[in-house]
Amino acid sequence: MIRIALRALALGLVLGLALLTLAPAPARADAPPPTPEQIEAAKKAFAEGKKLHSEGKYAEAIEKFKESYRLSRNPLLLYNIGFTMDEAKEADMALYYYRKFLKEAPQDAEQRATVTERVKVLEQQFSPAPAAPEPPVTDKPDGPKQPVVIKPPGTYAATDFEHKIVEVAPPAKPLDVTAVVPEDSGFVVTLFYRTAGEGKYASKEMKWRYRELVGRIPAPKMIGTAVQYYIEVKDATGALITRAGKSTSPNLVNLEAGATPSFYPDLSEEGELISASEIRSRDDEDDPLSRNKNPKPDDEPPVKPAGKPTGQPAGQLTTEALPPPRTGFNDVGSTKFTYVKWGTTGVAGALIGFSLVSYFQAGKYSRSVEDDIKKCGQPPCIIYDQYAVDLQATGKRYQTMALLSFNAGIIVTAAAAYFWLEENRKKRGGPEKLTAKPVRRTGPSWSVAPVLDGRAGGLIGATAEGRF
Repeated sequence: MIRIALRALALGLVLGLALLTLAPAPARADAPPPTPEQIEAAKKAFAEGKKLHSEGKYAEAIEKFKESYRLSRNPLLLYNIGFTMDEAKEADMALYYYRKFLKEAPQDAEQRATVTERVKVLEQQFSPAPAAPEPPVTDKPDGPKQPVVIKPPGTYAATDFEHKIVEVAPPAKPLDVTAVVPEDSGFVVTLFYRTAGEGKYASKEMKWRYRELVGRIPAPKMIGTAVQYYIEVKDATGALITRAGKSTSPNLVNLEAGATPSFYPDLSEEGELISASEIRSRDDEDDPLSRNKNPKPDDEPPVKPAGKPTGQPAGQLTTEALPPPRTGFNDVGSTKFTYVKWGTTGVAGALIGFSLVSYFQAGKYSRSVEDDIKKCGQPPCIIYDQYAVDLQATGKRYQTMALLSFNAGIIVTAAAAYFWLEENRKKRGGPEKLTAKPVRRTGPSWSVAPVLDGRAGGLIGATAEGRF
């Protein structure tokens, strides 16, 4: 077994290396890169964690390293977390973060060889017995269940407990934490949880759902930036078998908008399994006029958990389906809206620019006619030959093009302004709320009228009126 004391130097090196190379490195392909503010906050948390580690405060140091990793997604920090947990005698959690480090860290990371050897040792210590194949699970939880004969204490050990740590979840949604133990072990598995910043943990005994245990963290607790939890496993005599995390070093679930929800729709708010008859009863209560007639029991298809696509195994967590985005020309944020917004802006700029060029060209030809007339001498000497006629005709063409392009540019500018103002209004007002009655649009409106003056030195312009 690799001795932890001989690896202290390696920890110091990787601590310094991670501080110097703390840079955006998203662990998930769909996650945005860290912002400069997040990187600075990650560096600060890392420095605090390093100081706490040097003081031997491993639990506090682990939390700071986790915070730094959450902000920066730098995989080197996974080694720091795992190593510190190893020092704190939390070998099971250390194994989890060592494996995560091997998965996310670069292939040429200096710590890879050391971690690989340590993982082999820990895997031998926590090698779970091969699980027996599960029988097929029906969609209906109703019906008689065969009694389970609990085996004597000592039959099963900590290696028979399995739990996948939850790292991220959406706010304001319930979170179902799952675990697996032998059904005949008699283990009592308790979930402890709290909102980050709370002093005390709430506790809840995890209940059976088919072949796994589930403990629900209710939606009112899923607030702020994070939720903390840990799990304790005791046998029938009350002796502690194992745990995933602990009160001084709990598992941290970061609450991020847009994260995939993880909860079972066939569980009540208290985490109890809802039977098919209860589901039908709730449907009838929500539909007092019986507009949605329930089919007869003989014709009723099996009840499937809501939101679960056909063919999905019953033991998996469901994800909520979001409504498809609107993609019309007038739907802010859609590709068509963006193309029209920038397209009208570009066309408006081109028309205004062309009108200015044509206007100056018309003025140039007007001055050329005047200069040609002055060459004759003092009045009443005026020679108006074909050259002057051609100059004047060309100048008039440029003047006409300037008038037309300018007024067209004003109209297109008004259209572009509508799209820009509509986008700004949506950003300030947030998403539209759906109501029972149709809502009349109150977006900006424009009316444009050109101004033309054909007299000498005529005016080119337009008037516009906007309502917001």
